[in-house]
Order: sequence, then structure tokens, then C-alpha cells
Amino acid sequence: MGTEKSTSIQGFRCIETRFSDKCTAGHTLFYKEHAVRNSHPSKPVGKTLFVLNVPPYYTEGSIKELFKAAGSVESVCFEEKPSATNEISNMNSFFFQNHIKGFKVAYVVYKNVVSLKAAMKLEWKTSIMSTEEKPIKTGLEKWISQYESSFIDPKALQKEIDTFMSEFDSRKEREEEEAKLKEGQPDNEGWITVTKHSKHAARTETMEKKVMDKEKQKQKDKKLINFYSFQMRETKMEHLTQLRRKFEDDKKRIATMRAARKFKPY
Repeated sequence: MGTEKSTSIQGFRCIETRFSDKCTAGHTLFYKEHAVRNSHPSKPVGKTLFVLNVPPYYTEGSIKELFKAAGSVESVCFEEKPSATNEISNMNSFFFQNHIKGFKVAYVVYKNVVSLKAAMKLEWKTSIMSTEEKPIKTGLEKWISQYESSFIDPKALQKEIDTFMSEFDSRKEREEEEAKLKEGQPDNEGWITVTKHSKHAARTETMEKKVMDKEKQKQKDKKLINFYSFQMRETKMEHLTQLRRKFEDDKKRIATMRAARKFKPY
């Protein structure tokens, strides 16, 4: 291990790394706190680091080993390009294989907030990524390992299928139970959703009243006001009569006030 310390460039912290102790050339990783709006729950804000310039030969294990110097790391995922709102997608299974070619970005998720704060303050030394205790496979050795891991274990495959189908059956049961609870229950307009499992349900008096009230309101809204000429004349005459009545009332009120008024010279 060297003694070179990390620096900061445009908000990113820098870590100088070397593939092995035999390498003279180094490679710099850039990281900062993952703090964006609408981040996916698998990349929780306050616990996640965003790492740039990750070489193709670095593995999840080697990145996890590097960043665990600041605290316990929960997970590490690689992606081809930044995607704050996407779910962590490095789950290797029989149904999904994540093989990214070329340089990539990484999301390092810590188990607690304290570890992330420590990582942002840590003074890094030049780090060796591939050691004798934890070597990184490259070249022919890596290809052989990938080829051997491409064979499917029937027992493991069956276990994954059983787990998937069990979760699917549980979800379907919950959906059916929710549908049964809603069955026969009228909505705000008095209508009942009928399915192939539903029984014939007659409208109750309350439901019938809601439907009738809604129909009356519809008819009221459709009624045309001042459409015909005689309607306009009647409306004007009624308005004029109201004005005259109000004028006579005001005259009487003024006369009463004048009669009640007394002369007060002092």
C-alpha cells in the first residue's frame, strides 16, 4: 500500500487504485454521495455512494472490499450508465444475467448513514484491488470461470422457479380476496362491479335513490334557460317589477326617516 492520499475534483472524491502490487500504472475512481430527487428505494439517499470510472475488470467484491474501510457495505451494483430512478439491476439469476462490457458506474449502499459520512471524509491511500487473498480473475481464467458458471444447476433452477411461483400464487390470492371484499359493494354512483364470480344483486333503496338523484341533476343541468324569446321577455318583466318594488320600498323608508327626525338647534 502506498501513502498517496485522496483529493477532490468538482465535488467528486478521488481514490488512486492499482490492479496489483506488480502494476506501476494506477487508475483513479471518482465518487460522491448519491443525492438526487426521486431516487429508487434500492439506492437510498443518505446511504449510497455514486462511483464513476470503474474499469471492466473490477468486480462487486473488489469494490465492496475497497469501500468497507468506511463501514459495513450492504450491496454494490454496476450499471452501464447513471440511472438514479432505476432499481438495482445487478441481480444475477437464471432469468437475468448482468454482463456490462467496458467501463461502468457503481452504486455502493452502506448499512447506515454514519458509514457514508465517514467515506466522504476518509483519507484514502493507494489501494491494491487484486491481492493473493482475494484475487480478481482476468483473461483466460476469467473466461473459463464465466463458461463454467453458465451451466444451470437443475436443483437451484427448480428452487428459484418454486420461489417465483409461490410469490405469484400469493399475489393472486390477495387480489382475489380484495375483489371478493369489493363484490356487491356499490360505488359513489350506486353501481356494482359485476365479475364472473359475482352473484345477481338487486339494487337497494339507497342505491336507487342515488341513481334517481343523479338523473334529476342531469335533467336539471340540461334544462335550457332563456332559450325562447317569450322566456327572455318574462325574465325582463320580472326583473323590472322587482326594481319598481324595491324603489317604492326605499321611498317609504326615506319618508319614515324624515318624519322621525327632530329639529335640534343645540
